[in-house]
Amino acid sequence: MSKQEILSWTSLGTALSVLFFYVLFVFGWPGFLPDYSDQLYNLFFKIFWIAVAIELVLDFIDKKNKVDKDERDFMIEAYGVKYAYNFLMIAIVFILVQIPLSEVFGQVSELHELLGSKRVIFHALFIIILTATLIKRGTMIYYYRKDFV
Repeated sequence: MSKQEILSWTSLGTALSVLFFYVLFVFGWPGFLPDYSDQLYNLFFKIFWIAVAIELVLDFIDKKNKVDKDERDFMIEAYGVKYAYNFLMIAIVFILVQIPLSEVFGQVSELHELLGSKRVIFHALFIIILTATLIKRGTMIYYYRKDFV
């Protein structure tokens, strides 16, 4: 595995852990599911710190004369950025359309009023940013595993 692929895996693990903790702390554990939150908390906490440790170790052992990225790495990263950017733009446009709709239809439905609140929009945007990171890194891992040329 190349350094960029290892960094993609660690970034994927870190973003997934942050997303899990954020959703768990903000929205809580769903009541209809058996409570495995302690086991999952321990698992994602370990994944987060292992990913951070791997990134630090890679930075310390990296040689200055070594080439960090070649054309293949730039091309794979471009595909990841492309898909993450497309997802991000679609999600932001959806939220921008939802805000005026919630103002117009806010009196009709409590759902529209809830979706138009600043608190929900903030949480949605934060989750969208983390999901875009997951899409970027997932795409990069896919192309590294595919042996993209």
